[in-house]
Amino acid sequence: MTVQSGRLILLTQPEFADTIARPLRAQAPAVNLQVAATLPELEAALIQGIQNTRLISFGSGVIVPAAILGRLSGPAYNFHPGPPNYPGIFPSVFALYDGATRFGVTLHEMAAQVDSGPIVAVERFSVAPTWDRLALDTATFAALLAMLERLTPALADVTTPLVRIAQTWSGVRRSRKDFNALCRLPDDTTAEEFTRRYRAVGEGPEHALSFTRFGRTFRLESAGQNVVRGGQPVRP
Repeated sequence: MTVQSGRLILLTQPEFADTIARPLRAQAPAVNLQVAATLPELEAALIQGIQNTRLISFGSGVIVPAAILGRLSGPAYNFHPGPPNYPGIFPSVFALYDGATRFGVTLHEMAAQVDSGPIVAVERFSVAPTWDRLALDTATFAALLAMLERLTPALADVTTPLVRIAQTWSGVRRSRKDFNALCRLPDDTTAEEFTRRYRAVGEGPEHALSFTRFGRTFRLESAGQNVVRGGQPVRP
């Protein structure tokens, strides 16, 4: 594939930018690559022009408004850290809670509704029964990077949309409210249910299992073990 000159706007978290930009810069040196971490930064980048510009979201929590998507001349793309049957927030959490034995990653066109646009690529892998959230999110991030490297030439050809495939979204689209509910342990939580939720939620600086007693809420704090944030293993 001959990569044409153009511009890619990479919407991602600052700590991921170098890792994600590396294959794009290596395989598509003729393309102007800009990085945005926030919605204001994205809007500022678009003010510079939208001709031959493609938006790619990878590991970002920013929900791009429909008005911005409508201004672009072609599809914007999002790397979703889960397979099509786990749309919405924290797909690995709900897959672990469900006891899923297969997981994966998805590349799709961005639409006004989160995780609803046409799908252009899916990669799946097995989930070992011993994996916790750290292990699954680590494998997921590696799969996302592998997909990015494989599809960089197509993504960098900003004038040609990626080919849609015969895959559709399914399952419940989970929200932050669903995740918060999973973190709250009911009064009648059994040891089995605690183990199931602990495997799914894990321990982290921004998430923890909790329960309420005597009018107080108690949280399970990290004991200095590896935790997960934004799909990558980090330490507290």
